[in-house]
Amino acid sequence: MCIAAALLWAGCSNELSGNLEINGAPVKLTACRNGTVYGFRGVELTADNGIRVRVAATETGESSVVVMPSDAKIGVRIGTCGAFEVADQKSTINSVKNVEGSAAFDCKGDGFTLKGSAKFSNCH
Repeated sequence: MCIAAALLWAGCSNELSGNLEINGAPVKLTACRNGTVYGFRGVELTADNGIRVRVAATETGESSVVVMPSDAKIGVRIGTCGAFEVADQKSTINSVKNVEGSAAFDCKGDGFTLKGSAKFSNCH
């Protein structure tokens, strides 16, 4: 039973990698959520410093990025930021499909500079 629970947990946990810098400081990505939860097609990435980066798909294949400072209820719109791919996975948790994909960051605006890239999966 413990092995089955461990396999289930491992299959549902976020998988994150990349080399994202916010305002010149490297951040470690610690969590992700499907953007559908917040009303957009994309993903919300959470960094170890509490900053959340919302990455939304656009019709051009670029991302539209909003930075949410730690504990902020309203984000700062940065604008288009780089190539973005997001796809639904087969698994669903609490009626929300997991998503996977990648994002490239090279943008600045309203006091934030983002550079680098991120890969994500199992974001629900």
